[in-house]
Amino acid sequence: MRFFLLILLLTGCAAPPAPRPERLNISFHSMPQTADPGKCGDFLSATLICMIFEGLTRSASDGSVDFALAKSVEISEDGLTYLFHLRPSFWSDGTLVTAHDFVKSWKRAIHPDSLSSYLFYPIKNAEKACKGDCGYDEIGLRALSDNALEVILDQKTDYFLSLTAFPSYLPAPSHAAIEISNEPSAFVSNGPFLLDSINTHSHLLLKKNSLYWNSRAISLDEIQISIISNEATAMRMFSQGELDCLGASISPILPDSIKSLKDKFPLQKFPMGATTFVALKNDHPYLKCRQLRQALALAVNRRELIERITQMEETPAASFIPPSLLSNQIRELYPLFDPIAAREHFALALQELRIAPEEISLTLSYSASELNTRLAQALQTHWKEVLGLNIELDAKEAHCFKELLYHREFDLALAFWIAQFLDPINILERLEDPKNWKNYSGWDHAGFREKIRLVRQGNERMRQIEDAEEILASEMPLIPLYHWSNLVLCNPRVQNLQVNPNGAILFEKATIPHPPQ
Repeated sequence: MRFFLLILLLTGCAAPPAPRPERLNISFHSMPQTADPGKCGDFLSATLICMIFEGLTRSASDGSVDFALAKSVEISEDGLTYLFHLRPSFWSDGTLVTAHDFVKSWKRAIHPDSLSSYLFYPIKNAEKACKGDCGYDEIGLRALSDNALEVILDQKTDYFLSLTAFPSYLPAPSHAAIEISNEPSAFVSNGPFLLDSINTHSHLLLKKNSLYWNSRAISLDEIQISIISNEATAMRMFSQGELDCLGASISPILPDSIKSLKDKFPLQKFPMGATTFVALKNDHPYLKCRQLRQALALAVNRRELIERITQMEETPAASFIPPSLLSNQIRELYPLFDPIAAREHFALALQELRIAPEEISLTLSYSASELNTRLAQALQTHWKEVLGLNIELDAKEAHCFKELLYHREFDLALAFWIAQFLDPINILERLEDPKNWKNYSGWDHAGFREKIRLVRQGNERMRQIEDAEEILASEMPLIPLYHWSNLVLCNPRVQNLQVNPNGAILFEKATIPHPPQ
């Protein structure tokens, strides 16, 4: 009898079971290329880096920035000197994060091989140092103390604070590993989440960082990132509750599934500064002809691409800059579809090139997703029906396609870009320098470079931006197809998931409330 009484007593006094951790289940369409802020160059890497690292500022859902490791900033009257005061914070191994970490990290990113070095060019002598025209000790960066960072700019840059929230501006530890490996325990970071476990073929598991300076504001305990390259598989897993979110550029939504799923799950639409386009290799024997580039651009029926292929409520591109970067002002710089003008330009191109139509041999390369395949086939059809061109298609695995873009080993390439900060200069400056890796076409135009210089100076800025776009419309170094609408499908159990106009999901804001007991 005493034995049974003891069992009852122990059972009655037992602690209630611990609540299950708040785990968000998401997917990436491929493994991020890097977790190193200084090497960031693709959207998935940027997404991961912003989850595990923290910079001076952090992006907000309205496109503004909030203070993060910087608790305040003093800006000189001429707008050239920024003095950031850092709050106390730590790396995940307990080491203090200091202003010296920012100086080392930024100088490491200001390197000819860095994919984002040009983003640092507003800083005094950063461009010169990157090109070998001065020493790195002459760059306008100084740690005045452990918690005081001084930044001097070449000229007033109104969007500089926005730049400090971009992944390339986040600090990396100089004393520990900063590359993805199968040993996450060696990885040191300072963001809301930490790398806990990794399988480079199937998943990443992130856990809440207890040493994060604002850890009390983080509700999620874990984020499971599955690597799922097939959109149909991701859609099936979402519909079965195995994934909590789809969309937002990290896990594409199949257009055919939207109608059925949005009746069951909330579908959110966010404006986004991003554009899908066709890059034209400008030193190609045929594509160096402006008339041919114009013919290819005018032969594309953009509205049909959106209505029949993408079905994501995008804006057909009649300009190069996404409307969200121009307060949603839509300027039509060229027709969305004009087959008659396309044939006229094509005839002029044949005369200039002194060739017959059947002699033109071109290949359209693209990353092999289902949506890209449909887009490529539609473009192939448009160019055949309007111009009589037989364009070959070349599907590549995602990582192979990125290398092809970087090395310009293509004729035509179906690509996209996403604004890194909310200012038109971020799109225009990519085409300023033919050596910029994001200038996929390798286009070079002295008049355009002069317009970008004037945009930076700020004199009649809007007019200079319009003039720059008109040069692009005349030269057509690439063919804009549509500007993105960022659609996100989300399980109702996930609350407060926010997305900024650059397309970045603010995972640190999300919550998954436990059901009532």
